[in-house]
Amino acid sequence: MMNSFKYKNLKLSYLQGLAVILTTFLLYGCIEEIDLETENFESALVIEATITDQTETQSISLSRTFQFEEDGPSPETNAEVTILDATGTQYTFQESDSLGVYISTTPFAALPNRDYSLQITTSNGRTYESSSVQLPQSTSIDNLYTEKSTNNEGVKGVSILLDNSNPQGMGSYYRFEYVETYKIISRYSSDLDLQVISANPPQFELVPKTTEEEICYVTKPSTEILLANTNTLSEDQLLKYQIRFIERTDPVIAQRYSILAKQQNISREAYTFYETLQNFSETESLFSQVQPGFIEGNISSTTNENEKVIGIFNVVTVSSKRIFFNYSDIFDPEDGSPGLFLGDNCRLNSPDPRALVPLIQNNTAKFVREGTVEGDTGPYTVAPRICVDCTVFGENVPPEFWEE
Repeated sequence: MMNSFKYKNLKLSYLQGLAVILTTFLLYGCIEEIDLETENFESALVIEATITDQTETQSISLSRTFQFEEDGPSPETNAEVTILDATGTQYTFQESDSLGVYISTTPFAALPNRDYSLQITTSNGRTYESSSVQLPQSTSIDNLYTEKSTNNEGVKGVSILLDNSNPQGMGSYYRFEYVETYKIISRYSSDLDLQVISANPPQFELVPKTTEEEICYVTKPSTEILLANTNTLSEDQLLKYQIRFIERTDPVIAQRYSILAKQQNISREAYTFYETLQNFSETESLFSQVQPGFIEGNISSTTNENEKVIGIFNVVTVSSKRIFFNYSDIFDPEDGSPGLFLGDNCRLNSPDPRALVPLIQNNTAKFVREGTVEGDTGPYTVAPRICVDCTVFGENVPPEFWEE
């Protein structure tokens, strides 16, 4: 039976997060109980390596698995990372300011009908190599669109759907990612800021605000594994593939919303790898009595054939498409109002001047208006900073791609 371990989600990637579990699976076969410590830990190299057919600075991430009681993955630093193609061309990567992230020294794009392989030498002299891979056949996104819908739980919302087709294909494998950007408008706004002139006795001054704090833009990448294949379909096409479902009351669509969908054509080998990884990420699979064991990728150690390596080297074709919509573009007035950003956590109050001083000095409250809220005693009405200053959450400058 397996000794006790505990799983903790990570912010950086599925591979790094699931590596905690995968490393434990290397040693044991079933789960007896959940405890607070990791025992018999085995470190493994985690490799996230995907190069695309887009001429761009390519990126590869290296890290180490970590124990539950540790804060997170350790970056694998000072490694030598190269990609070789069948013509003998070598693409060199160097470590960026983000430790463990290696970027190509020159932009390049993967080309069709050409073999590519990944080679890594770590700082301790261990070497790793992938099998040779080629670009799969390319498929473009034909259409990205929205539909008002209801999910399986009966919740109303909007589905973001994708169509594609590949008349020349005989079955394609896809991985999807997306980056969503949405506008937020602060619950309260003012052209003035409140400054503390004297703490004792309390004295304040109203000054013109110098920073835009009312309208901001938040950008977030997807964190889930989205896969599809047409191998069993009569035609090599996807119709109404759901990239994202957003509940009607989700505040991300309360104002204006944009999503950039990215479609990667991947190999069957890569699809199988990500599908297995996806199964590990599901709660029922993580803690079931029969575990599927270590996920085999296409990267191995050339120093020690018994060493476990987590990851896969991918060469992919990419197609992307972006759409924008407002809440009113999808929903009718009878559907109801959009969800409130921050919910009910924006109560106005007028603290006594002595109590107001530390709130302003610590930037935990922001000025809304002069005057007193009923029941309070202070001369100024304030609200929690998060309800007045949207820069807590996003950027106050529209992204270059933004359209109104």
